[in-house]
Amino acid sequence: MKNRKPSVAGQFYPDDPKQLKTVVETYLGIAEPRKVQKVRALISPHAGYVFSGRVAASAFNQLEEDRQYENVFILASSHHYQFEKASVYCDGNFEMPYGEEKVNCDIGRKLVSDYPDVFTNEIAPHTNEHAIEVQLPFLHYKLKNEFQIVPIVIAASKPETCSRIAEALKPYFTENNLFVVSTDFSHYPHYQAAKQVDTATKDAITSNNPQILIDTLIENRKKRIPNLLTSLCG
Repeated sequence: MKNRKPSVAGQFYPDDPKQLKTVVETYLGIAEPRKVQKVRALISPHAGYVFSGRVAASAFNQLEEDRQYENVFILASSHHYQFEKASVYCDGNFEMPYGEEKVNCDIGRKLVSDYPDVFTNEIAPHTNEHAIEVQLPFLHYKLKNEFQIVPIVIAASKPETCSRIAEALKPYFTENNLFVVSTDFSHYPHYQAAKQVDTATKDAITSNNPQILIDTLIENRKKRIPNLLTSLCG
């Protein structure tokens, strides 16, 4: 077993446990309060806390503190590796400044065993990836009951591969589990343009129709909005 070490502690978020707890709880205190019940999935940004901490807190504030989730599946885009698969970490736990987040290695190994065409247990994509790591302090300080995480870095871009990954994960999308999708939206148009692009992307996601989302991302790109590098990170 090989635990994953923090890669962005002290950069994206404080590496001092007490300071980290204060920062996260402050964001949770000023962010949007809970408006929905029985959350099974949420989207959270993965930038440094100084940039997106309040938005992330608004997402995690939708969780009931005493809710008992058995597993939290964290899906993140790969920033450093390109491969047409998803890498699930199942070699140990995630070490954080405040302790360890336990990984459900059994689920990870089963995904790799049952779906070797789209899942791998390659460690390298996780080593320096920040998109999963930055979600963990919010989960740690928001949820009072114990849970295990299933960390998945996705580099696949083909719709058929993504569909296959979704098919593999569908049996786990139950009331006992939480799915956290780690993604940033538009990079880096001016504020008003960003609001328009992000609203279009959000509406496409909530349509629950993958083709509508794909079409929306294509249309956003066609508009040639100044400084818009991407509408959706992953």
